[in-house]
Amino acid sequence: MKTLIIKWLGLAALAEKVKTLETENSRLVAEVETLTEKVDEIEIPDLDNYMTESDLESYLYDNDYITQSYCDDEIESKVSEKVEEAIDEMDIESKVREVVSEMDKASFGDTQELKNIVRKVLEEMVKALADQAR
Repeated sequence: MKTLIIKWLGLAALAEKVKTLETENSRLVAEVETLTEKVDEIEIPDLDNYMTESDLESYLYDNDYITQSYCDDEIESKVSEKVEEAIDEMDIESKVREVVSEMDKASFGDTQELKNIVRKVLEEMVKALADQAR
């Protein structure tokens, strides 16, 4: 009788939809229960074992830590020290003085030879110019 009244009022499609939704709902309830069991099995971590942002800031401000500028300064000072030590060990200043004095002697020492070379070059230039003029 119930189905006859439902059909007579034209509610058959609505009743069918309600039945479909009831079966879908029961399936979803079962799936939620399964997922709830899986979630309950997951161990909740103890958050006291982890560092918070405020802990990290406190640690950084209370302790020294290396920065890029600190590393650059340290490297520069060490390199400067080593270069100064190497200069002192090698006595570069005296070696430079020796080389400069030898250069001065070589460039101004034998002026007669230099005069001969200049005279020879000038003679060759005059001959070349004379040959071109002919």
